[in-house]
Amino acid sequence: GPYPELTPGSSCTGNCPHGDDCSCIHTITYNHTVSNMRLIYAGGHCHAPACIGIWLYRNDPGHEMELLCHQAPIYGKGTGENSAAGMYDEAGYLALPPCLWGDDYGLHPSILLPKNTELVSVKKNKNTYQGHYGEMASWQMRGISF
Repeated sequence: GPYPELTPGSSCTGNCPHGDDCSCIHTITYNHTVSNMRLIYAGGHCHAPACIGIWLYRNDPGHEMELLCHQAPIYGKGTGENSAAGMYDEAGYLALPPCLWGDDYGLHPSILLPKNTELVSVKKNKNTYQGHYGEMASWQMRGISF
């Protein structure tokens, strides 16, 4: 059967590549600087079903590696697939809900990111049986100026 052709950034545990306990994870880390925005939406890019999760950190003086957003896939349970209540809960599918901030009930206050704020993205994918080439660790974000 297929065995890992490890993509750079992959690490494995267990008896790899032929053992039943072999488990490999591919990690992508990316840094980007933003300036003068108040963060209100962040949605990471993560392919199913290999997606483990994607994390967005703030890494500027005074906020070293502060977690801003973590997205993890939520797998559909297949409850009420033919009703409005079951929409987006189909068995075999997953959702990756975004992180939201604002003044509305239930939301955390929006986050002020001043000039030259470094953001760090970390994305992890399952990579046990095949390499993941062309993977991305990008974010779509919305903010307002202050």
